[in-house]
Amino acid sequence: MFPARVSSLRVSGIRKLFESAPPGAINLGLGEPDIQPPQEMIEAFKRALDEGHNKYGPSAGIMDLREAIAAHLRKYRRDVSFENVIVTAGATEGMRIACETILGDGDEALVPNPGFIIYGPDVSLAGGKPVEYSLRQENGFLPDLEEIKSLITPRTKAIIVNSPSNPTGVVFPKEMVKSLSDIARDHKLYILSDEVYENYVYEGEHWCFARFHNDTIVVNSFSKSLAATGWRIGYVATSKEIVEQLSKVQYYTLACPATATQYAIVEGLNVLDKFQAGVLEEFRTRKDIAIQRMREIPSFSVPHVTGAFYLFPKFQQKIPSDRLALKILESGVICAAGSAFGSLGEGHLRFSYANSRENIIRGLDIVREVVAGL
Repeated sequence: MFPARVSSLRVSGIRKLFESAPPGAINLGLGEPDIQPPQEMIEAFKRALDEGHNKYGPSAGIMDLREAIAAHLRKYRRDVSFENVIVTAGATEGMRIACETILGDGDEALVPNPGFIIYGPDVSLAGGKPVEYSLRQENGFLPDLEEIKSLITPRTKAIIVNSPSNPTGVVFPKEMVKSLSDIARDHKLYILSDEVYENYVYEGEHWCFARFHNDTIVVNSFSKSLAATGWRIGYVATSKEIVEQLSKVQYYTLACPATATQYAIVEGLNVLDKFQAGVLEEFRTRKDIAIQRMREIPSFSVPHVTGAFYLFPKFQQKIPSDRLALKILESGVICAAGSAFGSLGEGHLRFSYANSRENIIRGLDIVREVVAGL
């Protein structure tokens, strides 16, 4: 039979609903911007193909892109160089190899509940043990620092964090980032920080954990920031010593990230600020529309949203979230069951507003009708 670390994995509840959706369903489920990448980046991709960048590249990524990412990160830390960066096949692969690099058999890592679905399985597949910490709506979906401290044992190796957060849409304030960094430093822990939504902040600013804690491993991606989910390019940024080990693990996992795509991302970084300014303005409007529409559903409690592009409302009906999501799907709208993100996600649904204004309005009107009919 299959080893327990594999057979115990659950099929993603998000993907399961998406792949069983009827034709023409309104997709408020996947975290995928409905816009196209910058035209400059698309043209750069074509040039890279024409110029012959179609062969294997370095395991850690091409130097041009590592340098460009380092320059981008120097807004958080001035001492970042290409040696602190490894290019990956998206944040998903980056998180996986990071866990495999820093965790040994039986090591523990604190993971958020609710949190993105890959964290616990990545820890388990690396031979470690995921230990959940709570994110509750009544606490603004922020970690309870005393709970974090109580969960740390001699086996604890890392704390996994995600800000701006999927699924909650919360941005950690500076005080929370500093406090978690202090805890990690006091207990000699790594912080494994998923920052793929760093460009989607509507209030305040994004605080990178690497500003406050040297043993931070930042995982990021260009899927959201440059609307290139299918290109599968991201990165991990951390100490030079860890990057050297990550590069070895990546070789045996992937060999190297896609070469031509990396050259295109270099151009994408050149236009990122201009591109994101327009995207953020549009997504802020979509957020406001989605919140207003959702607050018209009497049984939904909609928490405050400061980042990413998700709403994570709590519902009052006595029905499991996966069954409610299925009922909504049968009426032609895709959303995600809160239970897909952990036990504390039960009683919630996740909606993505990375879709057109018209589809958000039409989709949430359908949701209101479904909920009213229960």
